[in-house]
Amino acid sequence: MTETRRTYCGLCHPRCGLVLELENGKAVSVKGDKEHPITRGMLCSRGRLMIDHLYHPDRINYPLKRAGERGGGQWEQVSWDQALDEVAGKLADLRDQYGAETLAFTHGTKRTLHWDERRFYNLFGSPNVCGANNVCMCPSQAVEYATYGGFSWGDIRQTRCVVLWGAGPSQSNPGLFGAITMAKKKGVPLIVVDPRRIREAEMADIWLPIRPGTDVALMLGWLRLIIEENLYDKDFVADWTVGFEDLKGAVAEYTPERVAEITWLTPEQVMESARMYATSRPAMITWGFGIDKQGLNATQAARARSILRAVTGNLDVPGGEPLGWADPIGRIVGHDALELNEVLPAEQRAKQLGADEYPFFGFPGWERNEAANRRLPSEYMHPPMADQTCVAHARSVFQGMLTGDPYPVKAAISLASNPLLSLANVRQTYEALKSLELYVVGEYYLTPSAALADYVFPICTTVETTELWQSQDFCVACPRAIDPLYERRNTYDFWRGLATRLGQAEHWPWETVDAVWDYCLAPVGLNFEKLVEQNGIFGRREYKQYEKLGFGTPSGKVELRSSTFEALGCEPLPVYREMLHSPAGDPGLAEEYPLVFISGSRFMPMYHSEQRQIAAAREKRPDPIVTLHPQTAAELGMAEGEWVKVETPQGSARMRLKLSDMVDPRMADADHGWWFPERSEVDLFGVFESNANILCPDGILQPRDRRLAPHRTTLPRYQAGMRDTKPVTAGPLACRSEAKIPFAGPR
Repeated sequence: MTETRRTYCGLCHPRCGLVLELENGKAVSVKGDKEHPITRGMLCSRGRLMIDHLYHPDRINYPLKRAGERGGGQWEQVSWDQALDEVAGKLADLRDQYGAETLAFTHGTKRTLHWDERRFYNLFGSPNVCGANNVCMCPSQAVEYATYGGFSWGDIRQTRCVVLWGAGPSQSNPGLFGAITMAKKKGVPLIVVDPRRIREAEMADIWLPIRPGTDVALMLGWLRLIIEENLYDKDFVADWTVGFEDLKGAVAEYTPERVAEITWLTPEQVMESARMYATSRPAMITWGFGIDKQGLNATQAARARSILRAVTGNLDVPGGEPLGWADPIGRIVGHDALELNEVLPAEQRAKQLGADEYPFFGFPGWERNEAANRRLPSEYMHPPMADQTCVAHARSVFQGMLTGDPYPVKAAISLASNPLLSLANVRQTYEALKSLELYVVGEYYLTPSAALADYVFPICTTVETTELWQSQDFCVACPRAIDPLYERRNTYDFWRGLATRLGQAEHWPWETVDAVWDYCLAPVGLNFEKLVEQNGIFGRREYKQYEKLGFGTPSGKVELRSSTFEALGCEPLPVYREMLHSPAGDPGLAEEYPLVFISGSRFMPMYHSEQRQIAAAREKRPDPIVTLHPQTAAELGMAEGEWVKVETPQGSARMRLKLSDMVDPRMADADHGWWFPERSEVDLFGVFESNANILCPDGILQPRDRRLAPHRTTLPRYQAGMRDTKPVTAGPLACRSEAKIPFAGPR
């Protein structure tokens, strides 16, 4: 029997509509859902992998318990009840011995739910949730709440200018790329800020090939010119901002000539782009992963971007940067409420690792943002989600695992998270995970990190469960197409299973995640089934609500000079710092490592470190790539396609060389997230060979620690018979680090 069922894709952030064709209950093909109210039939190359992903022979289908040494590749299949019983028992014992803070968590990037994990940790009593959001979304969301009390997604459908800053959606977010393409067809000017001549740069009216890590200098230069030439919104600045005179002083030195000297741009490029943005109202600046990974300058880049939006009058206007939730979408119970952040006691919040060094991204900053946000109706501006704006610092958490300082971290749980591929200082991460008394992983495949676990739980694919796709303007039901295969379950079932065994049962009254969605939708008179039937709910947006309500900041205005930052001992105004190990910051190091190196480049159809085992994806990208300019390669005596060793003072990685003038001759651009599922599990699937993060420290650069030797590796089938590698020495300018760490973030 053949039938079709509507469902959704979750192989990256958006929940695009899918239609699965089933024969006798088995999915055999996939296509885009033309009736989906948002994506309307769009299906990218990731979505086409859904059938391969659903039935891949390497999927984890049953709970696994380690047998033998950690990382030894020996497992026994156990039941969910046995695994949950044993994990809960061990967690209870560790909590009794060391306190609840001994349990840490690392999460990935939204292929699973996030609020359920935060709910569990708050009730358990641990403040130590960390992971990829240290360098993804957390800096931007937290900064925007401190600056104007909420987070904005640009209104690309009505905008008159798009600034694509630190993002390459053609290789990471096809939905956004499609929207940009449509805007261009309507004549909307496009400014692209990226050190690489990516596809979007070739579409741009202005491309700014900026030196990596200097974006804040360019933003400050834009602000200076906009103020000097009176291109700012004088009424908005006068009525709805504080600190404008201080801002003028902070940007005064960033003349076009000085900015050009810092950024590799010309003064003309600086001036032309600033004028285009400021005079093409309404305009929007996209959120970009590259900005949040700016290392030393990540926070300041987010601050300067927020201020640019405000002084140009683009906040909360059609085509600009809308704020808040459209009615009635804001009345739907959101993740912030489901997280139960209020139940974590103050004494436990105070134990959050890394909050002393990075208070703004921990509970001290979150509490100030949340308190200021309370001045606004919650149905208009939801409080900041802790899972996006309040995190323990990953470096501090993993050092706690290794050293027990300031207290022992003895257990960790990772869900759809691969810390060996998502965090810097890979060998330290490896040693830290090995040191744990309990490491639990929920995953789709056995990843390098999962190979070190004591228990691995099988997580179901999105087409096997349900979800709500909720934005500020709409909410769409995401129905399951098939029941979970084998013994896969969704993350809610995992967390609730642990929670009920650890005394949290009263706080998890919903037996299924479907019942949670009914609870969330009740305030708007719907349940999940009704939302499916009516194909979503859409809000009616009211703009410029600040004129009635003010902004969710301590002053009630946009804080160009941030009182929240000042209270926490951070710079209240945006400031640019030269990277300590950049050519300008450390000329001596640059003599030995002459190339500016960026890591983090994405490539379709793979998502972060995922899909490496899917043949259809791997055929398109069989090997890890480092890109050099042909002139640079010629000077180094290197040829297209040969294997080279990319080296920084932190370590080296083996990659295949690609030649392209898309990069500056002074740069090297490396792929992100490489491991080799076809390798031996005992060798952690070659995680130490071509992983760009092994080149990156997570603090001030230290000499390589040769005591932590990589695992032995064998060549994969893709590399058999290749020539010996040649060295490419690159400055350590692309490390996955948070604010205050002197390395520029990857694009």
